[in-house]
Amino acid sequence: MGIQLIASDIDGTFLNDQQDFDHQRFQAQLDKLNERKIKFVVASGNQMAHCQEVFAGIKGDLTFVAEDGALTIEQGKILDDNPLKPALLHDTIEYLLTTQMFKGVELILSSQHRAFTNMKMDNPEWPVSSYFYSQLTPVDHFKDIKDPIYKIDAHWVDIDNVREQAALLKTALGDSLGSVMNGFNGIDITMPHVTKAYGLQQLQNRWKVSMDETMAFGDTQNDEAMLHHARLGYAMKNAEQEALDATELVTPLDNNDSGVMDMIDRVLRGEIE
Repeated sequence: MGIQLIASDIDGTFLNDQQDFDHQRFQAQLDKLNERKIKFVVASGNQMAHCQEVFAGIKGDLTFVAEDGALTIEQGKILDDNPLKPALLHDTIEYLLTTQMFKGVELILSSQHRAFTNMKMDNPEWPVSSYFYSQLTPVDHFKDIKDPIYKIDAHWVDIDNVREQAALLKTALGDSLGSVMNGFNGIDITMPHVTKAYGLQQLQNRWKVSMDETMAFGDTQNDEAMLHHARLGYAMKNAEQEALDATELVTPLDNNDSGVMDMIDRVLRGEIE
């Protein structure tokens, strides 16, 4: 039957390094995908509000799997959500803030429409973080937050490679929570069953689309499970090693040369089935 579902990560994958894409080209592609009843899914570790902002102005059938799979929305309707359980949330925050190995950690707690952080607004990283998180709000402590929190984003300003921290955290969390490196010198923490593959599977079941009919694109560790969950799971040419190790398929073009849109054109031309 050919490809019926195309899922793509955003940063380092669909977007170029300036966090932009060719809107006109993609709109034309989406129109053709919609005509052929091929679903397009934005599958990102980002906050839902940010994902929707990235694609503001694009018209058509778009579905969002945000927060590494913790929140799925189709045409404005929540199909599936998996916030962190409050006790696990609070215990994990306490562990991160009191463990020497994680000294200097900056945390962002992501809800659907806003986010909370222990960063200060004069932090040099604030402009970047406020781009990725809508209504980013500094707080003195996290215990009074009432919003459902889908993800903890733990990152460090002065650490260039968080693989050591990621390995320690994965061991410490065990089976209670899941964690993946997010490609921005940070670690995303979610409920243990939550991955982009989990979100994708909910949609495959809903739309009766098989893995054989699925194509996916990603560039870092939080895309690994999704790449395994599609017959055509492509690591970007510019991908980090974890994504490259997850698949034998690599896009001919990188994110700065519209590598995902190049592959969509190939699907639309019938070169890939």
